[in-house]
Amino acid sequence: MNFSKLRHRIIFLRPTDETENSMGEIVPRYKPFKPYLPLELQVEVGRVYLSHDTDGNAVLLYDDGQPFAHKLALKEYSVAALVSPMSGREYEESQKIRAETTYKIATRFFKGVNQMHRILYNNREFEIVSVLDLGGKHEELQIIAAEKEKVTAQNLRGEDYDG
Repeated sequence: MNFSKLRHRIIFLRPTDETENSMGEIVPRYKPFKPYLPLELQVEVGRVYLSHDTDGNAVLLYDDGQPFAHKLALKEYSVAALVSPMSGREYEESQKIRAETTYKIATRFFKGVNQMHRILYNNREFEIVSVLDLGGKHEELQIIAAEKEKVTAQNLRGEDYDG
């Protein structure tokens, strides 16, 4: 692997516990962690979790709702990666057009990264579709991920909202 091409910084997110969202649904809560090369994945005991701002951007917040600085998050949790779009497509879902782009993310090998995790990159949240150990040598991971659709007030309102 040519590590000099790893010019982006990503943050891995791991589901830790569950919480109730504004609509009363029980949803997993994601927490940033820094994977270490020779060790199992370790989640720090801090109280920083993934959330979304009013524009639908993925952000990290403390448990009390205060924002966790993005620069600090990059310093504490990020790893080097190469993020490149693979393909884009549009499909019709419930009478509306939805765009989806898949990305290929290359990074060093980290033991334990799987489809249950998420990735935070430039305030965008990605769902992991597949994780491949290229060559089986435990040197490089190739992750296929799809950008998670932003949830905003306009998305929740829908086309046929009367109010």
